[in-house]
Amino acid sequence: MPTKSGTSSSSMHTASSFTSSWIGTSPSRQSPSRSSHTRNGSRTTPRRDAARRSTLDRDPFDSPARQMLLDFSQMLIRSDQEFNDRLDLDAAQHAKLHNEQIAKASLEHAKVREGAEREWQRLLLEQELARRKREEEQLKEVQRLEQEKAKKEAEALQRELEAKQREEEAARRVAEQQRKIHEAEARIKAQKEQEEAAQKQKLAQEAAAREAQQAAVAAEKARIQAVAQQKVTAQLQTPAAPSAPAPVAPTVAASTQAASQPVSAQVEELHAKYLDLHKRMKDFWKPFKKQCAVPGNPLKGPVGDMRRDIRKAIGQVTTKRDDSRAVIKKIRDVITAARNAGGPTLDIRPFLISQQLPQLSNEAEAQYPQLMLYAYICIEKQVLKQFEQEAANEDGRIISELGAIVASLLIDKNYVWREVPMTDLILAKMHRVCPILFGIRGNMSTAAGQARLGWINIAGAPPEVNSYNQRMLGLGAGFAALSLRHVPQPAVPMSEYWRAVAAISNTPAGDLFGGHFMVMKGLLRDNAKKFVNFYGVAAVALLRKATFTLPARAPPNTKDAANLVQVLPDVWKVSMGLSLA
Repeated sequence: MPTKSGTSSSSMHTASSFTSSWIGTSPSRQSPSRSSHTRNGSRTTPRRDAARRSTLDRDPFDSPARQMLLDFSQMLIRSDQEFNDRLDLDAAQHAKLHNEQIAKASLEHAKVREGAEREWQRLLLEQELARRKREEEQLKEVQRLEQEKAKKEAEALQRELEAKQREEEAARRVAEQQRKIHEAEARIKAQKEQEEAAQKQKLAQEAAAREAQQAAVAAEKARIQAVAQQKVTAQLQTPAAPSAPAPVAPTVAASTQAASQPVSAQVEELHAKYLDLHKRMKDFWKPFKKQCAVPGNPLKGPVGDMRRDIRKAIGQVTTKRDDSRAVIKKIRDVITAARNAGGPTLDIRPFLISQQLPQLSNEAEAQYPQLMLYAYICIEKQVLKQFEQEAANEDGRIISELGAIVASLLIDKNYVWREVPMTDLILAKMHRVCPILFGIRGNMSTAAGQARLGWINIAGAPPEVNSYNQRMLGLGAGFAALSLRHVPQPAVPMSEYWRAVAAISNTPAGDLFGGHFMVMKGLLRDNAKKFVNFYGVAAVALLRKATFTLPARAPPNTKDAANLVQVLPDVWKVSMGLSLA
């Protein structure tokens, strides 16, 4: 704040100037006229000027006018001073107010600054907390991803180990089976050599016996002729009474082994019908697939996607029921899409041979979407292929799940034709690849006999013993999964399971081969307890015949395969608590 002074510079300047103008000057300078002339215009004389100067040199206060002038001057000075004092006071007040406002503004600014700093600190804290939270979340996410990765790696490793174990187990079984086959072949070879040696010895003995017999016969013939000649001579000499002829002994020996009973004509006729159906399916499937593969065909995409989706879905079946439900949903979606896709139709009646067909008012009612028929054929082909692949595992639950899935699809009312299920499609394929299930017999020494026993190409390659046995095992288990089901409307009647087991059990020993025992193992291995629950004592009797009587009369070259069936009762006793005693 400026220092207060008694007289401002302006007032001092005014006073000094006023005083100097009136006091410090001669009277002549304050006169209205500085002329040396007199009032009448005449110029004054020096004497008169000297008198005037002497008058002016006197005390100014001696004159009243001058005293008034001084008073007025003092009054002006005081007025100026008061005015300046007021100005100074106002300036001081303004300065004080300004300073107070500045101080208040500074205080407010300080408060705002403190608030801003606090807000800044709060924002920094929030940012820090958010950063820490993000880092924690990122850390948790990294840990979760690492855990998932570790879990997936562990699961992959477990699957790899399980796959490796399955491969090792399969290799071990194959090696064991090969060893058994080699041992059986060695035994058969040794037995054959022994039989050949015995046969040679027998032939030599028979030749010697024949030669001795021929000599004896010749001697006896000569003796008889001599006796007859003597009798004739005696009769000519003396008549004798007639005598009765001697009895003649049989010359043909009875066979030591009964001939095999032939397969009934009804079984052969039904088998031929299913083989014809399989041929019709093949004649439809291949051209339809080729036609849809032509560029520009609207069904090219749906057909390719459908085939891939079916193969993928069936390959995802596990022992978990939820997975099975998901697979059924996927396949049903595929069939529904095939039904809704439109496209050409055909008369479905030639593809249904086992059930009574309904009466139709016109031929149009017999039409069925070709794409749906193609989908069903793809399903049955993939399912049977999966049966064969899963046969390599000792756990048959996946085959059971596959059977349940395909059985539900075959009888689904949304896809059947006039309440007639599409079961004949899969049965036709089974008649083709596994005729043993239906009581068909053959001889493995001929190509036709091999085909009648399912010894056909597998995946385009000629069959081998191991692949053939695995196929028979898987198809037997798959047929059991389809038929041995206690449902109101089964896809395959349960009686078909009984018929298959009984047909193989009643096969004559001369018609038994390794495939019969592999099919029997597939039918019985995982289903004995269920079979007994359905049929009771009768099932126990049939199981005893299948596992005791049948292996006991197996030919020597099938003993190894027969042993796989013969040990099943011991396995059931341990794993299922089922005793056939």
